[in-house]
Amino acid sequence: MTWLSLIFVIYCLFMAASPSNAQFRNGCYNAASGQERRLCQIKRSLVERTAVAPSSGSCPKGCHKHGVCNEEIGRCDCPRHYTGPSCSDLAPNMAQLCAQYSLSLRECRKESECFNNCNQRGKCIGGMCHCQPGYWGMDCSISWGPNGKMQLLEGNYVPRKTGVKVYIYELPPNMTSWFIVSHLDRPLQFLFWQRLMSSGMRTLDGNEADYFFIPIFTRGALVREQFKWVLPYIQTTFPWWSKDNGHRHLIIHTGDMGINDLGLVVQRQFNSSLSNITWLSHWGLQEYHPVARWDRAHRPGKDIVIPVMIMTQGFHQSPMNPRMEAEAKANGGPLVRNGTLFFAGRICGDGELPDPSTGKCGPGHEAYSLGVRQAVYLHHRKTKGFKIVPWTNSYLEDISTHKFCLAPVGGGYGKRQVLVSLMGCLPVLIGDGVLQPFEPEIDWSNFSIRVPEQDIPDLPRILNNVPASDVAVKQKRLKCAAQHMFYSSSLGAILGEDGRYDAFETLMEILRVRKAHPDVPPEKYQKVDERFRKFVKCELDDSEEVPLCTQGTELQVEGRKSCKDCRHKYGVGASFFSTAGGMLCCESDDMTMCPRAWA
Repeated sequence: MTWLSLIFVIYCLFMAASPSNAQFRNGCYNAASGQERRLCQIKRSLVERTAVAPSSGSCPKGCHKHGVCNEEIGRCDCPRHYTGPSCSDLAPNMAQLCAQYSLSLRECRKESECFNNCNQRGKCIGGMCHCQPGYWGMDCSISWGPNGKMQLLEGNYVPRKTGVKVYIYELPPNMTSWFIVSHLDRPLQFLFWQRLMSSGMRTLDGNEADYFFIPIFTRGALVREQFKWVLPYIQTTFPWWSKDNGHRHLIIHTGDMGINDLGLVVQRQFNSSLSNITWLSHWGLQEYHPVARWDRAHRPGKDIVIPVMIMTQGFHQSPMNPRMEAEAKANGGPLVRNGTLFFAGRICGDGELPDPSTGKCGPGHEAYSLGVRQAVYLHHRKTKGFKIVPWTNSYLEDISTHKFCLAPVGGGYGKRQVLVSLMGCLPVLIGDGVLQPFEPEIDWSNFSIRVPEQDIPDLPRILNNVPASDVAVKQKRLKCAAQHMFYSSSLGAILGEDGRYDAFETLMEILRVRKAHPDVPPEKYQKVDERFRKFVKCELDDSEEVPLCTQGTELQVEGRKSCKDCRHKYGVGASFFSTAGGMLCCESDDMTMCPRAWA
């Protein structure tokens, strides 16, 4: 090989090794053997050497033409259609690359909404904010301050007075912004990142951080390959992991089975790292389940079960919405719940209907829903006062006219405990060993009914024996509890709430208490922390109401705008993703103006 050929090969490898260069577009890992190909090892080693570059303007010359220079570490971040150390070369195999992100070639190249609307310091091009020179970060929020330290929003960022501080790893855009949020069914990591910014809880100084957030998208075809890359990357590029071996690091995982979605190969390869991380996931199975043969995926006191992000519209019609309560009163009184138990949804797990004569599912469906949906349908599809059906065209109406609603798991976590709570229907929880969102930090027995799986045949007696007075008390508590289950500060109000007790704020409160009382088990947080006890009961008295916009087009609360109206005039979309700071901030383009009356 001639020297010219050798230089050419090294140059090609170097360009392919850029962290923004879709590390996984060439299939570096053999799924069967779990081994990394030799060529990819060479490329990865180049990445790890070039990623730790001197700070302050050390990116390759010409980076700003098509890319963004992360001046903290000297990394040139590229849009989807450019590649190379300075983002100067058109990316090859664009159709293949786009397909990995579930995008067509046309979708991949066209403009789309960018995170926080780039904070008016950049333009959305090719799946990322092309920031003005001197700014970087996923939303162009970072720059150098006059004191030589990094700053947020040109130094106008006001940190929150109380609570915890969280450091966010600015990963290459192929792991973050290259995804189109409207194509993702569970983009919760972006919501969390956004609210950390607008709530004043983000810090750029890892030395003062209480927690460290890894904003990796944990669903889809790329997740296992990205995990294999991102953990070594942050461990070798940044100094924060080594301070406590990752014990204060957070990952949001929205998959059905929690950490078990990653597969045994990844779990075994990174066992020590993954076990040190605190997992914020929807799946709260805390022990092996013998019927489904599902392994434990949650560690109480280490991990936190968080609510599903409900994007479906229509829940502003909840009977607990003040407007709906007023309408019901005007029509003669509160809504009457004459039905006993309601459930509509998949029964057998694969879309097939149960046998109409026997009520049984076919073979091979035993594990789905831990067998709960199948058993409830089998025993109670004809029970008086029960409506247990595979589907209905009056879903919200049925939830609103029954006292109790079945909230089982599905092919892993379930979301009906959140859906029915928002509609004021008491959740009936059946799933042995499964913790619900924010449990045990919040005691679900105060506003729900828990039934052991073995007692499914006895459901009519159990529910009919709940005193009417207990039902009334639980329903009253549910209005507060439902606020903890919905991300209203990002998505808009549905119950007339202002967001101070929403799911994001609840998670941050739990992290605060965990920091303040590290040796206290989570079920005792309310006993040792008076603020948290008041927070859980929606009884804090240290703040004023803020004007959170409301879902729906009708006037929900006097003096509140509809979220559909408050951003259309800017022409950047009305989703939480593009609205800088989330719907709590939708009155202004400037995130520094986002109201924080309870901060």
